[in-house]
Amino acid sequence: MDKPVEKCAFINLLLLHLDHCPRLVHVLPLSMWDKYTLQRLGTIEIVHCGDVREVFPLSPELQEQDKILEFLNLRRIHLHELPKLQRICGRRMFMPKLETIKLRGCWSLRRLPAVGRNTKPPKVDCEKEWWDNLEWDGLEKGHDPSLYEPSHSLYNKAQLPRGTVLR
Repeated sequence: MDKPVEKCAFINLLLLHLDHCPRLVHVLPLSMWDKYTLQRLGTIEIVHCGDVREVFPLSPELQEQDKILEFLNLRRIHLHELPKLQRICGRRMFMPKLETIKLRGCWSLRRLPAVGRNTKPPKVDCEKEWWDNLEWDGLEKGHDPSLYEPSHSLYNKAQLPRGTVLR
């Protein structure tokens, strides 16, 4: 039985910002009763939370359903220095209003959310090495690199001359 919208926790959450939470593993677990919980969320910012593995882990009931989770108002994602982060939310996500993604040091994250095919491509500011290792579902599912606008020229690893101590 669905809960009424007005009784759901975090229903008015617009911004999720976490900074320096070194022991945090999961941010906000979601269950099948929470489908209205994050309907207004517009921005996710998580910085220097080294143990975070998943932002919104799913309950076993939702994991079994293998549904695409929709974040209809999410526009911005900023994730910085989250080396253990594997997923934002489940395996497949749809964010039709996504505008920008900024990622640094999230080397275990392998998937971006699916986006609308008839929308402006979201800008993805990330390391080129990370972008090159992403997994995609294909254009027909709204999950293809051609639907994004990657930018990583400022953050490529510096090319050091041969024979330097740092190489």
